Amino acid sequence: MDERLKHITKVTKARSAGGFRRRLARPGECGQAMVEMAFVLPIFLVFVFAIMEMGRAWGAKQSLTNAAREGARILALPYGAGLPYASEDEVKDAARNAVKALMNSSGTPVAATTQIMLVRITPGPNGIYDHTLPNDDVIEQNYTGGKRGERVGVRITYLFETPAPILLGMFDSGAGSSAEINMGVSCYMEHE
Repeated sequence: MDERLKHITKVTKARSAGGFRRRLARPGECGQAMVEMAFVLPIFLVFVFAIMEMGRAWGAKQSLTNAAREGARILALPYGAGLPYASEDEVKDAARNAVKALMNSSGTPVAATTQIMLVRITPGPNGIYDHTLPNDDVIEQNYTGGKRGERVGVRITYLFETPAPILLGMFDSGAGSSAEINMGVSCYMEHE
């Protein structure tokens, strides 16, 4: 037993003193980790970048949707119902200003290429709002004021700049350039 105890004590002292050597890498394994990292890192960075750009595009689309909804809400209210607007022109200006303010405050600034159109939809010849039939509803882009029951709204066209337009092609609603995505949003409400 004494021999065995001496051997265990000797092994323990050697381990604590760093006496055991690490296994040396074989000659073919020296750069293996670097080569693996060289293959994996670019793919990983592309995925991270794509996720970030998709998040930016999704946020811009939601910002445009909220701005269009706010503009349509203002257009749908009657101007003589105790609101601070005295005429239809004041309602139109208030709707445009609300859209611009909401876009600027939410990270999608209004640029020179941004189009904000106030529109009115009138039913087609059958008198029913139905967008499934071709040329059924008539969309008037020169909004002159709405009557009770008509659909009024806002259309926004925005050029979203991105270095990854191929990845974000699902958000494109028109022919943008190679570094831009043409986003379009519409919101309509019935006039009260």
